[in-house]
Amino acid sequence: MSRLILLAAPISNAFKHWLLDKDFTFVNYEEEWRQYQSQFVGIITSNKLTLDQQTITPFSALQWIARLGSGMEIIDTDYCRQHNIACFSSPAGIANAVAEHAMGMLLSVLHRIHSSANEVANALWIREPNRGIELENLCVGIIGYGHTGTAMVQKLSAFTQNILVYDKYKENIPYAATLSNIQQEADIISFHVPLTSETKHYYNEAFADAMQKPHYLINTSRGAVVDTQVILSGLQAGKIKGACLDVLEEEKSIQTVMQSSDNIIQQLLAYPVIITPHIAGYSHNAIEKMSLELQRQLEFIVGDS
Repeated sequence: MSRLILLAAPISNAFKHWLLDKDFTFVNYEEEWRQYQSQFVGIITSNKLTLDQQTITPFSALQWIARLGSGMEIIDTDYCRQHNIACFSSPAGIANAVAEHAMGMLLSVLHRIHSSANEVANALWIREPNRGIELENLCVGIIGYGHTGTAMVQKLSAFTQNILVYDKYKENIPYAATLSNIQQEADIISFHVPLTSETKHYYNEAFADAMQKPHYLINTSRGAVVDTQVILSGLQAGKIKGACLDVLEEEKSIQTVMQSSDNIIQQLLAYPVIITPHIAGYSHNAIEKMSLELQRQLEFIVGDS
C-alpha cells in the first residue's frame, strides 16, 4: 500500500523517483493536505512549516521529517525524539552555495561592485569614491566551523591566510582562535552558527563594543543571530564599515517592516550594505545535493520496502 509524504519543499527528480520506487505518494503543501494529516508517514520541508508540538501532534502516523537545509529550530526535535519520529537535515548540501554567496557579497562590498554598478545604471560614472579594498590585506574572523563555516574557510583561503576560526564545540580546527582573538584582530566577522537560545543576538552591543577595529559583518546563518538595530547603530557610529546580510531577524514580518515609515532596511542600505532575501542556499545545485543527502539518510529507515 502506498505511503503518503507531505512535500513542502522542492526536491530533485532523482529523489522523487527513488521515493516513488519505494511506494511513497506525494501530497504537495500547496494542495489541500489537511484531510490526509493522520495518514502521512513522512514530511519533507524547508521552512514553509514550523513543526512545533501543536503542529506535529495531528500527524498520528508520522515516522520521519526530512529538512532541506540546516536549521532545525523550526522542528520540535525533543517532541519528535519522545515519539520516535526521526529527524534529518541536509546542511552539507547547501554549504558550498552559502559560502559562495557570502564571498560574492563580501567582494562586492569591498570593491563597491553593486553600488557602482547601480550608479552606472543611473547614468553616473564615478571612479575615485569607488576605490576598493583588497581582501588579502584583511583579517577574517569565522564564528562557527560547521558545514558552511568550513566551506567559507576553504573559499577564503584562496584570497588570504589571515583567517581566525572560533567554534565553542570543536577542537583541532584550522586557524583556531579564541573569540577574544577575533574581537581584537578581525577586520571582517562572518557568522555560521545555528539559531539556539545561546546564539540569539550573538552579535549584540557587548560583542560590537568588544570589537577593536571598525569591521565588516557577514551573516548568512539566521537573522536573529545578529541584532539588526546594533548593526544600524554600528554603521551610524562608524564602528561597522559595511555589512553583507542574507538573513534578517525581521523576516517573518518583512513586508510590514519594508512598508513602515521608519523602515530599518532602507536605513541600512544608506551604508555599504548588501541585503539579499535569504537566498544564499538557493542554488539549483543545492537542491540536488540536499536531496541526495536526505535520500542517503532515509535509506536506513525505508530500506528495501
